This record gives sequence, C-alpha cells and structure tokens, in this order.
Amino acid sequence: MARSKSLWLLIGWFLAAGAGLLVLQCTGILKHMDLSRLTEWLRESGPLGGLLYIVVYTLRPLVLFPATPLTLYGGYVFGAFWGTIYDIIGAGAGALLSFYITRKWGRHGFQHILRNKKLQSFDQKAEERGFMVVLYMRLMPFFPFDGVSYGAGLSKIRFWDYTWGTLIGIIPGAVVYNVFGASLQDIGSGKFYAAVGMYAVFALVPLLIKRMQAVRARKRA
Repeated sequence: MARSKSLWLLIGWFLAAGAGLLVLQCTGILKHMDLSRLTEWLRESGPLGGLLYIVVYTLRPLVLFPATPLTLYGGYVFGAFWGTIYDIIGAGAGALLSFYITRKWGRHGFQHILRNKKLQSFDQKAEERGFMVVLYMRLMPFFPFDGVSYGAGLSKIRFWDYTWGTLIGIIPGAVVYNVFGASLQDIGSGKFYAAVGMYAVFALVPLLIKRMQAVRARKRA
C-alpha cells in the first residue's frame, strides 16, 4: 500500500509541475520576463551567475522545463567553454536527482505494473548492460533527456552504470549545443554557420545509425 502511495505521489508531483508551466504559459508571465536584463546580470555576476545557472539546471527536471533551450541559453550567456562546463555539471546533477527520485519512490510501485514481456526483457538487459544502454541513449539526441533519467530510475540499471553512462554521454551534446548557443551572439558570422553545421551533423548522425541498424535487422531476418 505504501509503495503504491509513493508512486501516486510521484505522478501527482509531475502533473502539478506540468500544470504550473501551463499556467505560466497561458497567463503570459514567461513572455514578459526581461531576458536581456537577466542575461546581462548573469554575465556580470561571474562565477555566481554560473553557480545560479547550475542550480537552476539541476532543479529543472522537477518542473519539466525542456533541457535544450536552457542549454542553448547557457552557451549564449557564458560562451561555448564555460557554458559547456556549467551545462555538464548542472545536467549531470539534474539527471542524478531525477534517477534518485524515481528509484526511491517509483521503482517498487512500477514493479507491480511491469507485466509486458518486452518491458521485462528490456529491464533485464538494462541491469546486465546498464552502462552501454545509458551511454547509447545519452548520445542519441532523439531520446528525451528527462525521459531517460526517470525511466532509468524505474528500471534495474545500477547507479554507477547510470552515472558514468550519463556523465560521459552528455558531453558531445553539451559541446554542440553550447557552441551553437554562443554563436547566436553573432548571427551570420562564419562561427555561426560552423555551429549550424556542427548541430546538423550531430542531429543527422543518430538518424543514420538508426537507419543502418534497421537495414542490418532486415538482413538478419
């Protein structure tokens, strides 16, 4: 009974967070934020601004705010290098927080509804090859970042497999998104078009890999 209650409390939290974001969007509060003033303040604050960005990024999954805009904004505010550093720290901490929450309050309740054989098979593979499973999903941008974090907490993936798979897997995306975010300070420059090209490659490579895997699967069949 207690396990089931914990799961429903977890679901209730996410529903409340989603409703809160919807209210902010519908009331126009987000549109009226003075982003330019906030950007200047963060830049002038130096390490304090970076620390605040890390804290916000760490807590971001709890309110279901999308990761990509915040990552691009980090590159735009702090530049490619420091934006990437802050992003890796904040995204890594947020991913661990998400994993901890669902592992502590959602895993036991999830076990009771885990009846599908395909899900059970994936759960077993996740336990046996957790590091590679997490690393692959972190490297492939078509996997939702928070979905992977929360899903891993519900699975049998070991903590350290998840941790190292996440910390290593988020580096390429952090570099690409922050380089692109930094280039938005000078749209139309050579640096901007180079960043666009890097972003396009990063987005296309996973699709090519997925296509190659589908071709191999058809050949085996």
